[in-house]
Amino acid sequence: MHTDTYTTLCSVLEQKFHVDPARLSPSICLEEIGLDSLSLMEFVFNVEDAFHLRIPEDLLDPRQGGITLQHVCEVIEGLQAGSTTGAGAGT
Repeated sequence: MHTDTYTTLCSVLEQKFHVDPARLSPSICLEEIGLDSLSLMEFVFNVEDAFHLRIPEDLLDPRQGGITLQHVCEVIEGLQAGSTTGAGAGT
């Protein structure tokens, strides 16, 4: 997990969802910090905008429970690695 990715995710949570930064850690489930299914979808949209990418639902389904910040980081970094090698999905 890259620090820049994690820092950006934390910034989105702090600025857009008013989450106390002291509560954030890579292993925390997003439900634990108050994101329900609707706000989790909003979070995914904000993350997509922040990283200028689209996250396929099969990689990060906002309806699934137990999503951690670390998992979100891994999904983003995997998509970024794919796009830098030309294997990214066309939009």
